[in-house]
Amino acid sequence: THIGTAHSSNFENELQLIKEKLILFKNSEIIIYNGDSEQVCEEIKTLYSDKKLISFGLKAHNDVKIICDYKDRSQEILVQYFSEKLSFPANQRDEATLTNALAVICILKEFGFTNEKIVEKINNLKAVEMRLESVNGVRNNLIINDSFNLDLDSLIIAYQFINQYNRDEKTLVISDIFDVKNDDVSLYHKVAEITNQQNFKQIFLVGNQISRFQEKFKAKTYTFSTTKELLESQQLNSLENQLILLKGARIFEFEIIKSHLELQKHDTVLEINLNAILHNINVHKSLLKPETKMCAMVKAYSYGLGGYEIAEFLQHHHIDYLGVAYADEGVDLRKNGITTPILVMNPEQGSYDVIIDYNLEPEIYSLRVLELFANQLQLKGIQQKYPIHIKVETGMHRLGFKEHEIDELVENLKKYNVKVASIFSHLSSADVPEEDDYTMEQIHTFQRVSSKISEALGYQPIRHILNTAGITYYSDYQFEMVRIGIGMVGISANPKVKKQLQSAVTFKTVISQISEVKQGESIGYNRKYKAEKDTRIATIPVGYADGIPRLIGNKKGFVGIHNQKVSIVGNICMDMLMVDLQNIKAKEGDEVIIFNGNPTLEEFSGYCQTIPYEVLTSISRRVKRIYIKD
Repeated sequence: THIGTAHSSNFENELQLIKEKLILFKNSEIIIYNGDSEQVCEEIKTLYSDKKLISFGLKAHNDVKIICDYKDRSQEILVQYFSEKLSFPANQRDEATLTNALAVICILKEFGFTNEKIVEKINNLKAVEMRLESVNGVRNNLIINDSFNLDLDSLIIAYQFINQYNRDEKTLVISDIFDVKNDDVSLYHKVAEITNQQNFKQIFLVGNQISRFQEKFKAKTYTFSTTKELLESQQLNSLENQLILLKGARIFEFEIIKSHLELQKHDTVLEINLNAILHNINVHKSLLKPETKMCAMVKAYSYGLGGYEIAEFLQHHHIDYLGVAYADEGVDLRKNGITTPILVMNPEQGSYDVIIDYNLEPEIYSLRVLELFANQLQLKGIQQKYPIHIKVETGMHRLGFKEHEIDELVENLKKYNVKVASIFSHLSSADVPEEDDYTMEQIHTFQRVSSKISEALGYQPIRHILNTAGITYYSDYQFEMVRIGIGMVGISANPKVKKQLQSAVTFKTVISQISEVKQGESIGYNRKYKAEKDTRIATIPVGYADGIPRLIGNKKGFVGIHNQKVSIVGNICMDMLMVDLQNIKAKEGDEVIIFNGNPTLEEFSGYCQTIPYEVLTSISRRVKRIYIKD
């Protein structure tokens, strides 16, 4: 367990809390504990001196500890387990994750696991997650709303989290802290200490208690008694190009600040659950070897989910490659701080300059394209070998080198200033079991052609042919990398895998108005629908300009209200649609699910006579995207 300030409100002091928690372990033979707290160490040794005690933590006195500078990413994490040492190449280096890793090491060593197996397990640890909202703000601000709880522990984790964002200037809005037993002086001195390490440009203190310690904060600091007083000061209206962290106790209602600062204020939103995306990626990774790389497709505005927000999250979780369709998509990611390698799947001739300028890696699918790109490298004076990706035609008949062109391709590759980063192809029917013979024919063609290219070049580029469906049905042919797209959202053609996935996106709105309509009265444009009986009609503020196709009007499509499906009636308008409530006891302002609940995204796609890809990519940019971790 953990001794934290969030648990202290019902205890006289921290010592009483520790004593109470230690009762949990009275029947244990072995106790593995976080020894970074001196009081914990003292009490556990006094109370349980007859038991086997193993302490872990970031401080030097522990039995199991880190003996290197864990913030230096150029070196592996080196751990000392009593007199033994082991190391592993940790991607996540926040204190919470590293402490978890030490706990895992202690437990696995106690159960006799080898160091090699332990390192394998440690490398599969995921970052500690938290609930938050990330929304785009006015004046190019990014709002991180983490005002769901406030104590020292959650504040530290929030600070670690915001460091993943590539924003030079940061602003903090923080309130009084309640329900902790620390005296105000020590509490707010500690708050100021950890806050001063973050280099905020300015800080807004809200509440009479925290405001007393204004001078302890190094950044330019403003004080306010209430949230209302802060908003009325108009000072938030001057913030531009900032990451703004909202960290407040619930009583201060910081969601009002979020509403004031956010860019779009529509009732219609597309809610993207980032944890679900990560879960879905990990489900697919579980079908692969640990060393297999993964390229996440973020083309077409990340399948409609958003641009750099999704890419930034994937980069934080160390995805190996990002895939975009066109160069301008990659440029936008680079401008927003994305440093992960980016594969441009359809590089246009006029985009070669920006591809090189922004360190993007183009797909090369013909000798003509290879020559044009190589010439552009020469014109720009590029000295080092530039990474390119060779597309092989194996049966999709879209883009790529055909097998009879390979000899000429290799000759040209050797004379140009390029290095083949990967060789890849695309399966046309991996999600159709009936086409298994054709899919296997594609895979075998790819094996043969890619081997020929690698042998001729004298080195082994990364190879990849599996898409989302391919990962689930043909994982034996994962080569060095796979590509994931719609699988991140929670869609899979494989029923067994589908059961393990989580829906990552919800399209929802609210009821604007409810009207009583008599039998025979018409609804909407052109009077295409007339009420079959006296009923209640709800008007919903979403229409074809938001991505709802007109073809699902007049009882061809449904939305969800109170977890029941209701028919869309009348022609769908540009900004509105109408539904027949029948006997559902709904009221104005109630939530409406366009998809993903009841109906699901797949069901909604069925109404639209299309596939989830088209539904997602058709959702208008005017629909506000909200990113949550839950």
